[in-house]
Amino acid sequence: MSVEKFVMFDINFYAAFFLFTILITIYAKKDVYSYSSKMFKFIIITNIILLLFEGVTFLYNGINTEFAWYVNYIFNGVVFLLTPLVGSFWASYIDHKIFNSKDRIKKRLYYLQPFIIGVILSIFNIFYPVLYSISEVNVYSREPLISVNIATMYILLFYIFYLVIRNRKLLERNVFYGVVMFMVFPAIGGAIQMIFYGVSSLYSLMALGVVVTYIFLETVGSSKDYLTNLFTRIKSDEYIKNMMDRNLEFYVIMIDLDNFKKLNDKYGHSSGDSVLKSFGIVLQNVFTENALVSRFGGDEFLIIVSEVEEEELLEYKKLIDEELTKKEYRNKLLKDIGFSFGYSSYKLDDEKTMDQLIVEADDFMYKDKAINKNYKRRKNDR
Repeated sequence: MSVEKFVMFDINFYAAFFLFTILITIYAKKDVYSYSSKMFKFIIITNIILLLFEGVTFLYNGINTEFAWYVNYIFNGVVFLLTPLVGSFWASYIDHKIFNSKDRIKKRLYYLQPFIIGVILSIFNIFYPVLYSISEVNVYSREPLISVNIATMYILLFYIFYLVIRNRKLLERNVFYGVVMFMVFPAIGGAIQMIFYGVSSLYSLMALGVVVTYIFLETVGSSKDYLTNLFTRIKSDEYIKNMMDRNLEFYVIMIDLDNFKKLNDKYGHSSGDSVLKSFGIVLQNVFTENALVSRFGGDEFLIIVSEVEEEELLEYKKLIDEELTKKEYRNKLLKDIGFSFGYSSYKLDDEKTMDQLIVEADDFMYKDKAINKNYKRRKNDR
């Protein structure tokens, strides 16, 4: 076995082993409930198969025996079939991360178009080599239509990248960066492999993209609310305690959606969930610096803000109103939603407890809610 073959197999083997470790971790955590998590699992499994099968083709390529020829031919065929399939899994995963809609992916045929083209070309390749060929002495060679197989993948990749950029306001910042990195690594790997014949980088860099995605998108769930992807109440409590321990000044803002129960009853819980998720994104876009945004529970949100003056807090309320009117959120109910706003302060050497801070903000918020409801009654009183 040549040193080059061994190195290429070695890289693929260790990349596959690393992905297998992540897969075992996911199963051990029993954290494969959402549709996107299931898609991520399929991405890992398919990537492992591609790494191992491509590694086997490295080992058997050039070995002049009948058995080696069949192994080389069949395993290369599987690699060509699975490459566009894992691309379809990527696209479905990212689409779900953006829109959180399985029906939307279903209408787009699960982005299987590149895979269908790959199946057609692979079947045709059996009778006439158009993707790859294996010589009589068992040496692999590319054929002209391999460019079609790769082009369909890149078209899908660019389309998904366009969706990500266009809908970036619907994504939390760490999710946006994770999705972008998830696409960048395979794109670079594929380009290197096509330009430099004999270099294998696509599936190892794809594995690196999976690792980055796992870090950015799949490991943040323990501190994030499953629906809105905001921080949980536990995380906000920890943050407040930390600020108090460090004797830092900050404000606690409590926000509650007005008449949310009526919205749920009228349009259904699915629409209600959509509003909560969209409102969470609005808050993230408003509180961009020196702030922690969390879902306190139900339709209540709690934000901890530091390094601001008290008069600036009401500016945040105006910014939320302005953000709610923007069209890019694509939620028809969002522009009609109202909210109540209250806050409390923690000053240097203050003796308030965390519970007192939250109760003060909550009381202030309910005074605001009473004003909002009275205003609505006066407005309708003709």
